[in-house]
Amino acid sequence: MPVSSVLALPYQSDPLRLLATVRPFGNAVLLHSADAGHPFGTIDVVTAGPRRIVEATSGRVSVREADRIDHRSAPPFEVLQELLDTDAMAMPPGPAETPFAGGIVGLAGYDAGRLQVGVPADPASMDVAPDFYAGFYDWAIVTDHIARTTRLHTLPGRSAPSDLVARLQAGDQQVPSAILPVLPCEVSFEDYSAAFDRVQAYIRAGDCYQVNLAVPFSGPCDADALEVYAALAARQPAPYGAFLETEHGAVLSCSPERLLRCENGRVRTSPIKGTVARAATLEEDARAQARLVGSQKDRAENLMIVDLLRNDLGRSCEPGTIRVPKLFEVQSFAEVHHLVSTIEGRLAQGVTPLQAMEHAFPGGSITGAPKRRAMEIIDELEWRGRGPYCGSVFRVDSWGRLDASITIRTLHLADGVLRCWGGGGLVADSDVGEECREIHAKVGNLVGGGATPV
Repeated sequence: MPVSSVLALPYQSDPLRLLATVRPFGNAVLLHSADAGHPFGTIDVVTAGPRRIVEATSGRVSVREADRIDHRSAPPFEVLQELLDTDAMAMPPGPAETPFAGGIVGLAGYDAGRLQVGVPADPASMDVAPDFYAGFYDWAIVTDHIARTTRLHTLPGRSAPSDLVARLQAGDQQVPSAILPVLPCEVSFEDYSAAFDRVQAYIRAGDCYQVNLAVPFSGPCDADALEVYAALAARQPAPYGAFLETEHGAVLSCSPERLLRCENGRVRTSPIKGTVARAATLEEDARAQARLVGSQKDRAENLMIVDLLRNDLGRSCEPGTIRVPKLFEVQSFAEVHHLVSTIEGRLAQGVTPLQAMEHAFPGGSITGAPKRRAMEIIDELEWRGRGPYCGSVFRVDSWGRLDASITIRTLHLADGVLRCWGGGGLVADSDVGEECREIHAKVGNLVGGGATPV
């Protein structure tokens, strides 16, 4: 049986230097666990130069490999599963201690979720990014910060670029941090309030229980994408950080939220609902955390999404295996405290990790409940297409392992314009002023102090 090749490299504590080295190969990726104190914050993955690329816009799927482009009529997740199944026939079981030795890394934008719930395409999203991007990567540089190792993994029967090792051995590349531009909010307080009131009217009418309403920020930016990401990662370390560069710009994410993890037939999702800003002193911060824990509104909001995601996982899991081991757990990050719950189950026979992700996408914590009606209201009321925001950066391999974030706290840099989005779930007892302050707590650190709609 063929085996993956492994080459030990000098330990590199800064993955941005590795990323700078591999960027010339194109379509570079960093999956960055920047918060080493988080239970999953110990591994970084760097790769570039995919052998095959799958893209979709408004459901039109293309597959590029070498100089050939094929167009497919099936939805992007189905195309990806078919191609992964073909590759899997040549793959041996992977070592358990290596989370990713090569495979697929991709971005499912928010609009890719429309196909899953039957919401029509939104023309306002077309100027933001493709709905879906996935690259098939034959090698990966994996750094384990606990074991202090950096290794180059290459899939069996595949090869890394001939000059990759020479580039890596040539010396570190310094990555300066950009000065983040101020990104003004595109929405006035009056316009946000009007949309807020429309959501409240829909809730009173019984259309929905919760709607996640987001506002866009944007401004000119002539900095390099990697330098912008360096500044973000320093300001806002996160367990699901990601840098993903394509021909359509760069997605720069400092996400604290996991959409889905699948491994050994188990699936887990960890939605965030409930947010409070960190305070300046330990005493004030403890009080802020206590307010979050005691907030009936935030707990009710969280519970709504837990119920929604139990239903989403029910489409993929064996009956009777879904449980909620953690409810209303407080997780603390650089700028905010969050309420996080965990739902898990066992995949049903014949259901693949990609299919489980398809069934759960987009994440209920960034749509509302019920999901389809909330997404219809979002389309009606929001001011710009979400693009990569509230989608997912994901990795999946032929050995049945998948990990996917939700791309909140995420910027998109393309054609000299830097964009960001911020939002929150609105329920019956939401207050418009409090919602604006929550948006500022979430993204104020990312938009260079840009004004929120307050």
